[in-house]
Amino acid sequence: MNLKSTWTLTLLFTIFSITLPAGAAEDIKTVLITGANRGLGLEFAKQFSQNGYKVIGTARSPEKATELKATGAEVLKLDVTSEEDIAAVAEALKGKPLDILLNNAGYFGPTLSVGKGNAKINNITRQELLDCFSVNTMGPIFLTQALLPSLQLSKSPKIINISTRSGQLSTPRSKAWGYSVSKAGVNMVTSNLHGELSKNGFIVISLAPGHNQTDMGTERGQLKPEESIGKMIPLIENLTTDQSGRFWYYNGKELPW
Repeated sequence: MNLKSTWTLTLLFTIFSITLPAGAAEDIKTVLITGANRGLGLEFAKQFSQNGYKVIGTARSPEKATELKATGAEVLKLDVTSEEDIAAVAEALKGKPLDILLNNAGYFGPTLSVGKGNAKINNITRQELLDCFSVNTMGPIFLTQALLPSLQLSKSPKIINISTRSGQLSTPRSKAWGYSVSKAGVNMVTSNLHGELSKNGFIVISLAPGHNQTDMGTERGQLKPEESIGKMIPLIENLTTDQSGRFWYYNGKELPW
């Protein structure tokens, strides 16, 4: 190699080093958001992308998730009740660190929509309850199980389970049987995961986003998603180990179980 070639290589290396500082790629955190094609999940994807995260958003029908794709997120197919989909997502992330798993996908149940009546003991069905548990309680369990290898590659792994004040045992009777009971279940999932994983540096919380104006929350919601998520993301980013295993409201207030 002649002197001119050596000088050219040195110059290129210097320019590349200035453009991409050592460790820059490692500084970009990755968040995976389930149910990210609409509502709260879509707003989470937008704001995490704007904050410089690598965002992986999941949707049951990725070909229809045009707004999610427009955020710059990587879109993966995932129905949280499907073992095949969960395994495929785990395979897609194999060997890659995952910093935040945001279990956001939720199912309200078909009994009666918000604000249009009460689900009562004499009109709920076994199938409705099973459907709610399959998405809201078992989905976070088995997706977390599958993604543990990727979470363990993170320096500060966090698992955020989206819950609701309707799942509090201290809350007056809920009008949504399947939703409230299954969300009380996900709060127990949070407690169990904290008990198992916190000793390995994991932070695991339940997070209630408040009543938002989404398809699920309807126009009766008191909050706009951009408002509540604008407060939840800093809360998530600044979580400390002593906050793990607890239940938080979107505004940073701790909630009783």
